[in-house]
Amino acid sequence: MFAPPSAWSADGLGTAGPSPLRAPTPSPSASGPNQLAGAWKHVRNVVSADSRPADLYDLLSHSVRETQYSFQPQGWPSLVRPLAPVISEMPGMVLERYNACQTVAFCGVFPEIKRAWASVDNSLFLWRFDKWQDVPIEYSGEEQAIVAVGLAKPRPGVFVDAIQHLLVLCTTTEIVLLGVCCSRGPGSGGDECEEVSLQALPLYSVPADNVTMVTVAPTADGRIFLGGADGHLYELQYSAGDSWRSKRCQKVCHTGGLRHLLPSFLPSFLWGSPSALVEICVDNQRHFLYTRSQASVLQVFDLGADGTSAPSKAAESSEFLQDAARALGGRDVFGRGGGDRKGAAVVYMAPIPPSQSHRLHLLTVTADGRRVYWGAASSRYGSQPAGPRPDRLRAEVARQAMPSSSAAGGGTGRLGAAGSHGPVRGLEVVAAHYSNGVLLLAEAAAGESRTRLFMLSRDLSIPPVGTATGTHVAVSGLREAVSQLEVHTPGEACAIRSVPRPPPLLLGAALAPVAVRDELTTQNMGPAPRFVMVTTAGVMEVEKMRPVDVLAQLLEQRDAAKLDAFFTSYGAAEAAAMCILLATAGPPQASASVVAQAKAALDNPRLCGEPQLRDAADGLAAAAAPAFGGAAAEDGLAAGFDMGAVVPVAEPEWSGAHHGLCLYASRVLQAVWDEQVVVPLRSTAGLLRCKLSLEALQALEDKLRALDAFLSDYLQRRRGRRPGGGAAADGTALPAAKRQRLEDAQQAELKRTEGVRGLAARAAEACFLLRVLTEHNLGRLAVRLEEAARGQLRALRFRELVASEEGEGVATQLISVLVAQHLLSSGGIAEDLAAALQRGAGSYFKENDKLYYQACGLLQRAEAATAAADREALAGEAVSLMLRVPLACDLGQVVPQLAYLRAVQALVDLPLRKAAALDPLNAAASPGPEGEAALQRREEACYQHPVAVLRLLIDRTATTPALEALSKSLSDGERAAFRSQLLSRAAAAQDPHFHTCLYAALVELKAVKELLALDTPHLEPYLIRAGGLVGAAPGAAVGPLSGSQVAHVEVLARFYISRREYAKAAQVYELLADRAGGAGEQAVSLEQREQHYQAALLQAKSFGDAELLDRLEGKARICALQQRLADSLAAAAAKAPSDAAREEGQAAVSELRAAPKALESLYNDYAIPSQSWRLCLEMVHLAHFSDRSYVCQLWDLALKEAWQQQWEGGGADADRRAAEALDECCRCVEALGEQFYPNENSFPAPHVLMRLEQAAAGTWPQQTSMPQDSGRLLRAMVSACNGSFDAVVRVYEALLSTRGSDEGGDALHAPLLRLRLLRSLAALITAAKDKLLDRAPGAALGGYRGGRREAGLLAAACEAYAAEARRLLPAPEAEQLGAQFDALHATLQPLLGGFRTAAY
Repeated sequence: MFAPPSAWSADGLGTAGPSPLRAPTPSPSASGPNQLAGAWKHVRNVVSADSRPADLYDLLSHSVRETQYSFQPQGWPSLVRPLAPVISEMPGMVLERYNACQTVAFCGVFPEIKRAWASVDNSLFLWRFDKWQDVPIEYSGEEQAIVAVGLAKPRPGVFVDAIQHLLVLCTTTEIVLLGVCCSRGPGSGGDECEEVSLQALPLYSVPADNVTMVTVAPTADGRIFLGGADGHLYELQYSAGDSWRSKRCQKVCHTGGLRHLLPSFLPSFLWGSPSALVEICVDNQRHFLYTRSQASVLQVFDLGADGTSAPSKAAESSEFLQDAARALGGRDVFGRGGGDRKGAAVVYMAPIPPSQSHRLHLLTVTADGRRVYWGAASSRYGSQPAGPRPDRLRAEVARQAMPSSSAAGGGTGRLGAAGSHGPVRGLEVVAAHYSNGVLLLAEAAAGESRTRLFMLSRDLSIPPVGTATGTHVAVSGLREAVSQLEVHTPGEACAIRSVPRPPPLLLGAALAPVAVRDELTTQNMGPAPRFVMVTTAGVMEVEKMRPVDVLAQLLEQRDAAKLDAFFTSYGAAEAAAMCILLATAGPPQASASVVAQAKAALDNPRLCGEPQLRDAADGLAAAAAPAFGGAAAEDGLAAGFDMGAVVPVAEPEWSGAHHGLCLYASRVLQAVWDEQVVVPLRSTAGLLRCKLSLEALQALEDKLRALDAFLSDYLQRRRGRRPGGGAAADGTALPAAKRQRLEDAQQAELKRTEGVRGLAARAAEACFLLRVLTEHNLGRLAVRLEEAARGQLRALRFRELVASEEGEGVATQLISVLVAQHLLSSGGIAEDLAAALQRGAGSYFKENDKLYYQACGLLQRAEAATAAADREALAGEAVSLMLRVPLACDLGQVVPQLAYLRAVQALVDLPLRKAAALDPLNAAASPGPEGEAALQRREEACYQHPVAVLRLLIDRTATTPALEALSKSLSDGERAAFRSQLLSRAAAAQDPHFHTCLYAALVELKAVKELLALDTPHLEPYLIRAGGLVGAAPGAAVGPLSGSQVAHVEVLARFYISRREYAKAAQVYELLADRAGGAGEQAVSLEQREQHYQAALLQAKSFGDAELLDRLEGKARICALQQRLADSLAAAAAKAPSDAAREEGQAAVSELRAAPKALESLYNDYAIPSQSWRLCLEMVHLAHFSDRSYVCQLWDLALKEAWQQQWEGGGADADRRAAEALDECCRCVEALGEQFYPNENSFPAPHVLMRLEQAAAGTWPQQTSMPQDSGRLLRAMVSACNGSFDAVVRVYEALLSTRGSDEGGDALHAPLLRLRLLRSLAALITAAKDKLLDRAPGAALGGYRGGRREAGLLAAACEAYAAEARRLLPAPEAEQLGAQFDALHATLQPLLGGFRTAAY
């Protein structure tokens, strides 16, 4: 016995411990899921026409009058048999009281509590009808005589749970409710109704109001309806307490209306004597209520779709004979409605459940045994769960009375009453009962004080008949077998009821009504139906014999002729299925002799036939014909032979034994095959429970184990038997070809039988596994599964558990969780559970699984060991076991344990061993989808587990629930040491696919240092392959690349850097910068490209390749220009005045940022149209453009743009705006000059200086008449010339020496501008002098020739331009400027230090 851990208790799944696991019979070698699915498909193909439900209306309407009834063949047992040889007489106490009866006495039966009852005057007696001479209990709490008794289920929440039933007692003055309490009695040794006690409910009684109740009818949900002698329908309503709307207990009349409120003498005077309401029946599924009066007036009421509404009268039949005569066959049965009214009086009615018919709703039986089937709704199907609502009461089908026994004469075959339109008289029905297609009629024997009991049930011996169209298989009309109880029952019958039996364990209460097909199907699932009849003399229990019960008795008799007749009547397939049912059953259903005879019948080719291959002479039509029970083939192939047609391969014509085997297997499995394995627990939505109960699983497993054992013996017998006995019917030897065909057919059937046996064994093991899981708390085990596996379990069906890889995977995970929990609770020992699972579910839990879980136990013991030596020894032993059975190992569970134990070598070796076993042909190395799929299987099943440990060792946040214990146990030092050991062992592995998975994880974790330290030959090819660079040439475009590919390429570059291969690293970075962009993560920004170019430049400089360096520098500068151009266009687009301009600008920006552009494209397509003049100048400089005049025009445009930005956007102060505009122009010159100087083509300094001087003078680019100081422009020119005053002086000299005929010469020779240029030059020389003084204080410049040279040049300039200044006008200013130059010359003389002044 396996007890679950204590933590599993109190979970709502029951507290009872699991039952001991039995060791079942070993099953055959397990088949794969495909073979099992093929076996079930074969079973369903063979029995494709089995158990198709037939509507009762179709059966009745297609029945032939002359063949409506049949009797059992001579010598066959009767279909109804008593459970005791004599009647159980009334208790002496009841008889004594009956003899002294003063008013009335009634009797009946309550099968729900297994009690018969009798009322004598005011006393009620209850006693067990299934126990001999049971002592009755008596209730005499009422003063008046009891006139009606009923038993009802109480409404939920009204009474205490101990009151399981309500006894309704109707006396002449009041109606009383009594509580009925049932228990098992002392010691709990009996059944649930062993003891019954009555509990008085004094608050639940109502007066009768002068109305005598005749009948009581409860509903399934606790409502109680009463039929009064006044012809009205009443309801006894009860609740837990009084309210302002209703009393605790009250009687309500639903049919009285205004007439019910009048004085009691008026109805009799005005409308005559009422007809008592003698019978009420309720259809608890459709929620219809029917009433029958003493005058055979029928009424139907609607209780609402949910059965809680007040009864609403829907229809009435007041003229029974006339309505019945209008039914189908009514004229033959009832004439024209004017026949014998006494014999046609209705004595019984019963609802017809939806499982039997959607068109017929009510059955009525007349006093002479004729029947009428009624329809209460015009629509067959409704949108509501309860179906359509009643709107009529129309007789649909009339059926003649059964022939009397004298008419039958004890013969066999079909019997009827031909040639007469009147009923077959002789029956006087006093009681009847209808249940599940079985009708019992009790007839009072004429002139005798005894009762004859007849049973009418569907005769299933007629085989199915195909329709003319061949589209489906239909059943013949309803043919009923008539049987009479051979024991005459004393007394007059008072009531007949069916004994409730639990629903078949394999169906459950909810599925039972839907799954009912016919008795051939249900006899495999439950016991024979039983009935109890109460007469005035006692109680008689009877049982209906099923076809298999009849067969058992015939086998017991060993009469070959009767057995031949049985096989002929039911067909070889059905008879063989019943033989298998008996051969696999044990006592008390079948004795040992019956089992032996059933096996012998299956081996008898005279009864079951033999498999045969079709003859070639049958043609293509025979070849295309289906297997027994399959659909017919088209007739087109039979017309002639077509050379191009594909001849289908026909299976043999199976023997009756094989067909019966498929029938039996299908009927056993079909109830659960498509059902879900688990359902949510009602009390706790998050938990799951097995849909089948333990009892149902045990019952199904027992049937399947018995079938498996039977087939094992059957196959051995069949293999030793030659087909046809090796001779023909006349004793001559069979031809060789014929014998070979028979042997081939037998081999094919044996192979199919082995498949069915494998299916049965596998399904039995599935039941065993579910039973073990349920006993060990399946709900809690499911919680411990991963979310994906739990989702699969919720949707898993029984067929998938038996015959699919997904189901096997879920079962494996459940077993893993089960054993793991058992190991935890048992200290690492699970030998008992493993042995039981291996015996009971060997295909789910193999020998390898046993070794694996033995190793798991060793690992658990190793974790608990305190000594390091013991821990290492146990872990080593466990690893050695697992290496023997790698495919059975659950690495998700084992690897965390190995990591916790620091078994570094096993962490790598075990997953690699499993990967090799999982892919023995190394399909992962093959190119294409198959190789990719194989590699993915390896990664998911094997490689990911050690990699997960490595992730944790690198990133402590990358923990998982399985590795949480490991994470907590590691210090920083231990983590580093463990990581180093694991990486070292992983690098030494010989599996290249594992290296691929390892490298990918390290790249993802950005553990580049650890990755590059591995130094394995697999790394460089992997990085090239994973980066998408296979076949890429240096300088060529690659991509688009994903984020992962980019990461791998960057690691590849670092890989080359670590190996000092700088040229390769530069080329890799260049490929990254040049790669094509894409959407999403494949997009590449210009910033990223520029970064990659810079990285490539750095590596190219380290390598020293000038050509590579020049190429990369050019690309980097172009990329930077493109980025700045894109930013400029984006800013302009954001300020665009119109949507069209904004969209156009955004489109250009998108194009620029999408991919690198050529310099010509940037200049012509984007920079010029967008008037980005500064960028145009930079592009011209980068392109080494030599057209000086064109460049000067670009400078003019750039300076104008700078001027206008400040001039037009400034404030109201014109002087300040002019100063800011000049400052912006100077900043433009500084920025560009620092890049271009000393390139005279890109930076025409004289032209630029002239424009700055004109702007400062207020004459360009527009007349402002607001001259500015030249200090700002001088600083800008010095900065643009890299701080060289000498260079700026030469620029001024170039301007002053410009002739009037040169470009711009006229403007430069204007006196005011020329005077301004000289002033600026004087200011420049002054600044240069100050700088020289700062560099060498005083005259201490000895030996510094560069300083003296600069001072000499400045002095010469002062000397030359002093004379030039004095020639200008106006004379005072010119003279003043000349004196300034002279003073500067004098100041520079001490700095010359003997250096000779150069003449200009």
